[in-house]
Amino acid sequence: MTMVAAAAIGSPPARAATPIALPAADLGETNILDGEAGPGAMFEVIGYGAAANTLKDASGNSVNGRNHQQISSLILHPVYIANTQIAGAYPGVEVLIPFAHVQNNFAVPGTGSDTGAGDITIAPFLQWMPQNPGKGSISVRAAIQFTMPTGDYRANEAVNAGYGGWQVSPYVAATWRVTDKWEVSSRFIDDWSSPVNGLNADDVPARLRAGNFMVLNASASYAVTPQARLGIGGYMLRQISDSTVDGAAVPGSLQRVNALGPVTRWSGGRWNLLFAAYKEFGAQNRPEGFSTNVRFQWFF
Repeated sequence: MTMVAAAAIGSPPARAATPIALPAADLGETNILDGEAGPGAMFEVIGYGAAANTLKDASGNSVNGRNHQQISSLILHPVYIANTQIAGAYPGVEVLIPFAHVQNNFAVPGTGSDTGAGDITIAPFLQWMPQNPGKGSISVRAAIQFTMPTGDYRANEAVNAGYGGWQVSPYVAATWRVTDKWEVSSRFIDDWSSPVNGLNADDVPARLRAGNFMVLNASASYAVTPQARLGIGGYMLRQISDSTVDGAAVPGSLQRVNALGPVTRWSGGRWNLLFAAYKEFGAQNRPEGFSTNVRFQWFF
């Protein structure tokens, strides 16, 4: 049985900046060698943190007043890939079990805090690997993530650790071994979520639905030693359809954000340790600040 080289991971809690928060998304948590994996099992623990002291409006301008957000989360991530092939790909499944704390202090609607379990994600996938990974090789994984409303959610609260509805998020991750030492990895995610019961901008109960959005994670790294890689990574989020309240579109509700920062990876036989830190910019309708994540992977 070949150990998993790297595998998909998932989502920090939603960043509630407006009355309709986008659900959880993988923002820069997948980077170096993301597209590579092989038959075997892995257990990963992911720590995530984010802080912002700026809230941006629909034009990208800072909202007046004291606007602060703090997020911390812990995600448990088991992965299994079968030692068999379907259409040249190894089938597998991953599960994401998050726990989160979210604290919002905004001069606009959306203030509150919550600590609790997030929504559990189950993702079947297919993994394509070249016979001899190395210079010029490309590895690809395609998955569909199904996120269930299992987390802490209260319809009468502005901030929740869970989203309160269903998510379907297909993704494609790829790694290109450009040279013996350089690699480039990316992951494209498309997210759809169901309506949920919540509060509108006037704190009146309403049926809310976050708009569809896309995320692109990308990184490039260099093998400083056989065990260590250093590189740069980033992410982009683009909401592509308006959020709705009781079925009516909310004009000017589209969210976006970009980020760049250093990424690193250390390997030690049966384990990997990855770290990333990002500075956000170009945000609209959401907080803008810093985020970090640490990932520890153990292979069986």
